[in-house]
Amino acid sequence: MDAPLLLLSAATGTGHMRAAAAVRQGLAAHAPEMAVEEVELLSIAPRWVRAFYGSMFEAVVTRAPRVWGEIYRMTDGYDQDRARWGPLARRLLFAEFRRLLMSRRWSACVSTHFLPCQLAAARPGFPRFGLVVTDFEMHRVWAQPAVDRCFVATDTLGRELARRVPYARVHATGIPISPAFTAAPSMADARRELGLAMDRPIVLVMGGGLGIGVEEAVAAALEAADPAVQIVAVCGRNEGARIRLASCGAADARLRVFGQVSGMERFIAAADLVATKPGGLTVSETLALGKPLLLTRPIPGAEEGNLRAVVAEGAALGAFTPGEMRQAFACAFADPSVLERLSVQARRIGRPDSARAIAEVIRREYGAAAVA
Repeated sequence: MDAPLLLLSAATGTGHMRAAAAVRQGLAAHAPEMAVEEVELLSIAPRWVRAFYGSMFEAVVTRAPRVWGEIYRMTDGYDQDRARWGPLARRLLFAEFRRLLMSRRWSACVSTHFLPCQLAAARPGFPRFGLVVTDFEMHRVWAQPAVDRCFVATDTLGRELARRVPYARVHATGIPISPAFTAAPSMADARRELGLAMDRPIVLVMGGGLGIGVEEAVAAALEAADPAVQIVAVCGRNEGARIRLASCGAADARLRVFGQVSGMERFIAAADLVATKPGGLTVSETLALGKPLLLTRPIPGAEEGNLRAVVAEGAALGAFTPGEMRQAFACAFADPSVLERLSVQARRIGRPDSARAIAEVIRREYGAAAVA
């Protein structure tokens, strides 16, 4: 076997892992001759590093989001990457990663998280790196000297990244999403599969894998959306929210509640409006199906940037407070032209074939030495 491609991610939240899975699926479908090995970076770090770096993110964003926002702000900036690991930390905490990079000849590394690129830092003897940016906004940690290819969500972000990373080729492919979204069912078929109302407007309420803010958004929808609207709540791993919403007394015709689900493309396809916190992958999946978005209660930092970017493109409404959510739900279903206008812009910037586009660039640029 010639030098395989190393596909990297890091388990901080769920988006980076989902993006890596989408890239892997895209390569399997559109570059099947390439040999690919996938590694989640924290799985080869010391246990306490995994607990700190991975679990800390979930704990801080759910319990102290303002603290996370301050960390995000402090580590940003044009001059230097203030989140960079020092040489000693790289050698001691991520020694296994260094050994992995040096263990064989790789055709290249493609990462859906900035951390592997930070640790490599363009050091001699390491392979070429491609970086998949999983947000719609540019934070300093994505501008890494180890990178020679960057894959970004939009042309707007591509131009910004090209200014900040002039040594890399930038490709506005879209954030990679599962190829399942290119074969999503029709609205009618999706509703039939899920047992949802066939003759009522549907709003899908989500809060990412952690189910952040689902209860608050459902409460706003129950209060403000037209009574004919059926609300579908997906709570993810937030079991407490699922239990409370399921026992709130609302009829099934008004509120359906789910926990962790598979086949998210069916839920999005079934909806007239998707209300969610603005994680990069969830936003990309929704745009790929041309669905209007109501982006609610972003985690400070990258998600605020995602909200600003997609609202500026005309594909979403934004709401930070319960009052703004109630107003948005009322507005969305009071005038049909609102949802139609959002849907037109969602289809304009949605990239359903993002995984295929990334796979084609990887095959062209890195594939010659990665043939099984």
